[in-house]
Amino acid sequence: MTKAHKLFLKWLLQFNLIFFFVFFAFDQGLILKILSSDKSYITSLILLIFFLVSGHCAFFTFKVSQELNKAHIIKKSLLNENVKLKIIDESLILTSKGEISGGIVCDYFKDLIGLKKNGASSHVQILDTYVKKANGFFEFGWFCSDIMLKLGLIGTVIGFIIMLSSLADITTFDVTLLQGVLTTMGSGMGVALYTTLSALVTGVLIAIQYYNLESGCEELFSVLNQISEVSIDNSM
Repeated sequence: MTKAHKLFLKWLLQFNLIFFFVFFAFDQGLILKILSSDKSYITSLILLIFFLVSGHCAFFTFKVSQELNKAHIIKKSLLNENVKLKIIDESLILTSKGEISGGIVCDYFKDLIGLKKNGASSHVQILDTYVKKANGFFEFGWFCSDIMLKLGLIGTVIGFIIMLSSLADITTFDVTLLQGVLTTMGSGMGVALYTTLSALVTGVLIAIQYYNLESGCEELFSVLNQISEVSIDNSM
């Protein structure tokens, strides 16, 4: 790992802060209290989704970070007039660095060089194609963040159903019966509030991670666009 992976390092810093927050809440007994109070198990599902989605974000953030490294290397190298970008035996070769490993950057420049050789004058359409492919990296995260909010609302409804259903058992104003009803109402309120809280917190934390990934994708295609407009014709 080098400092060139600034996008992934930024995500790693964010997740370390998140992990510290989760560990602190666990150490204080808050997480166990929330899980034990949630009879709907929606909070457990939300936490499971959160860690799975964070893993998805980590994978694609590292992937985009690698592509950013390659794009910046190509951009910097092509400033030298003696450096060329060529396709040799179906491999993308940067004459000053050697073969460019497979990925978005490699596939994009292969397609772009092929189009340029066939007389195409614009790179916008092919760039838009790759932008749409990369959009799936972070759109999944926005979708999961929205799903978590929906799960929180479902938990809220379930909690109120549990709370209000206990009122149907009241037939007399017996003290013992009322104590049981109040206990059930408190349990239902706990389900409603804890699921909403966990959904809101994890939804925000996922949104922060995927905002970082989305900004990395935007930077990547900005660099590719600069290379396509300024340097690619002179390098072939």
